[in-house]
Amino acid sequence: MNRAFLLNIFLLLFINLLIKPVFIFGIDLHVQNEVGSDYGLYFALLNLAYVFQILNDFGIQNFNNRNISQHPHLLPKYFPNFLALKLLLSTAYVFLTLLAAFFILGYGRAELPLLTILLVNQVLVQLIFFLRSNVSGLGHYQLDSFLSALDKLLMLGTCSILLWVEPFKSAFTIEYFALAQTIALALTLFIVYGLLRRKVRFSLRPSWAGNWKAGKPAVLFLLRKSVPYALVILLMFAYSRLDAVILERMLPDGKVHADVYAGAYRLLDASNMFGYLFATLLLPMFARLLRHNSITEVRSLVSLSFKLIWAGSITLSAAVFFARADLVQLMMPERASVYRSDILGILIWVFVPVCVLYIFSTLLTAHEKLGPMNRYFIIGIGIDLTLNALLVPTYQAYGSAIATLSTHLFVAGAVAWLASRTFGFKASRRGLLQVSGFTAFVLGFDWLVFEKTAFAWPLQFGLALLAGLVGLLLFGLFDVRAARRGWLQRY
Repeated sequence: MNRAFLLNIFLLLFINLLIKPVFIFGIDLHVQNEVGSDYGLYFALLNLAYVFQILNDFGIQNFNNRNISQHPHLLPKYFPNFLALKLLLSTAYVFLTLLAAFFILGYGRAELPLLTILLVNQVLVQLIFFLRSNVSGLGHYQLDSFLSALDKLLMLGTCSILLWVEPFKSAFTIEYFALAQTIALALTLFIVYGLLRRKVRFSLRPSWAGNWKAGKPAVLFLLRKSVPYALVILLMFAYSRLDAVILERMLPDGKVHADVYAGAYRLLDASNMFGYLFATLLLPMFARLLRHNSITEVRSLVSLSFKLIWAGSITLSAAVFFARADLVQLMMPERASVYRSDILGILIWVFVPVCVLYIFSTLLTAHEKLGPMNRYFIIGIGIDLTLNALLVPTYQAYGSAIATLSTHLFVAGAVAWLASRTFGFKASRRGLLQVSGFTAFVLGFDWLVFEKTAFAWPLQFGLALLAGLVGLLLFGLFDVRAARRGWLQRY
């Protein structure tokens, strides 16, 4: 399984590195610079849509991915019922989010059209994720890798037309940007559905009163089985996405500060993409190994994935931290400020605990150890709300950034401890020395390069990334010989 993981994670990273950064920094960043503070409203509404995501997905993606990985033959029986359930939940999601936005948060006619488009986009995103969970659950990891960036590839086309082709260019608004994403997501949905139909034959007629023992699960039964997974999603989105909404609503000029926060959060979001790719690949793999009670292989896969994601997160976070002022100047030359770069300097370190959380929360999800994990997420929400309430009125976006980092550090540490206790993981002295030695090496090297040399900052940034690769090999976090042996055995 380690061999399959390495092959597919490198494929996933390669494909997504080709496409997604181009969208984030070529399209999304250009839009923010075009529309100004309106992007702060867009970002706050997008995070509001994320907070209510529980109604949209309800844990179906993870529940389905885990179960199809362990029982692929059940896909034709599961699919029509899950699809019917998702359509019902998506309708409730759009309706209830709009009600909450209007009656509780005070958004009005000026904001609700944009929010509606964003909600439709989230419905399409979750339908795509559901279809892809079936593809990866069947073991088609490479196909799923190619599909993972298809939506962003299509968005490059639709959004580019609006930004650089007349008459759309001169009349461009943030609503047009959201609609361009809608078109790309709808095309992606049809493509993924068509590919899945070529892999498996299934009906689209749901069973509302099925017989689970006979292998015909009813829609309502599946809804009950998805509840624990839904709670995981609700709590994770709540403590990680509330900050922008609180910031925009709490301060008189909240839209301006949310715009600053969004500019820094963009790099964190772009980085988090890599952690999410690890999670989507690991969930079906963990599920299959646990079904066969292959605990030794589980531990080996956890160790390998943790070392790789730790090395990547530390390397990227440190490089961005030291180059934060230059990166903000590059992304927003007309609006660069110390305020923006300092927010980025705090937020980018959230990437490290997020990556740790991706590994261990995915393992616990595959093991259905959801209740204990959810308790730590609830505590995380309390920490996040408390810190935001205390810090935002005085420190504005600084307060939100500090609250976000503190919350993620607590949650990641707690979930890692829970996974270690559940599976009996014990960090070896050698492993601890490898991880700590790598971290000290990267931080020390980056400090020397950025603070003690006069190189141009792009060269400094490149050397910082190179230091991560050298450290990965130097401290033995990645065994090249073992990987080469696995590759030769496969081919």
